[in-house]
Amino acid sequence: MRTLLARPELSAAFLRRLAAKAALIERDPDKKGAAARIYASSRQAQWFKPVTDALKQMAGPGERCMICSGSESSQVEHFRPKAAFPLMAMVWANFLWICGICNQSKGDRFPPDTEDGELLIDPTNENVWDFFFVDQFGNLTERWRPDLNDIDPRAHITITIFSLDRDALQESRQLRLEDLKEKARDAINLLASGRISAADLRERISRWRLQPFQPDVTDYFLHGPGRLEEPFAELLDRAGR
Repeated sequence: MRTLLARPELSAAFLRRLAAKAALIERDPDKKGAAARIYASSRQAQWFKPVTDALKQMAGPGERCMICSGSESSQVEHFRPKAAFPLMAMVWANFLWICGICNQSKGDRFPPDTEDGELLIDPTNENVWDFFFVDQFGNLTERWRPDLNDIDPRAHITITIFSLDRDALQESRQLRLEDLKEKARDAINLLASGRISAADLRERISRWRLQPFQPDVTDYFLHGPGRLEEPFAELLDRAGR
């Protein structure tokens, strides 16, 4: 997970079309069946394209999964699953752009409504770094809650439901962190020796932020709480960030 761009506003005409589809679901006695049927037909229709275009824009360069950041996205996910929340099946604010692995892992689960557990974290309207941190090895880890004397329960259930601790993700985060640290140290040395300017350094940092390989790691260490850790604290200080 990472900081995402703000959810774009869709046209009033398009939102009315979504609302009309939602009204059809609400009037149907079999709301669950209607939600599945109406969403499936809409997803295949050309008129639905503004949804996928807007979600791709939110996801940023490389269209990485809004949940794991490790895979290219290809699926519209209902944050509140349509099987449990049929009236949310055509609601713009309920759509995410995620990869097939995260989508399959989550399925129709949505605690506390479908099972015991805390509410999942929605990266489109919450600061994910209030719940997680990236440790020195690149692992996405639950924050400790002193008030509970335990790890953050919402972070824990989100990692569990989406399988955010799967080996391939942890390994790729580790590799991105190692690479980012090396680049940061090299850039600091180049600046100190006069071979690049502070403006050059800022331009490099901007490029790193746009690279799609595990952008959650970059977001945490160049934009989030990890910016206070070395070598990133010195890097950003020298860049005047």
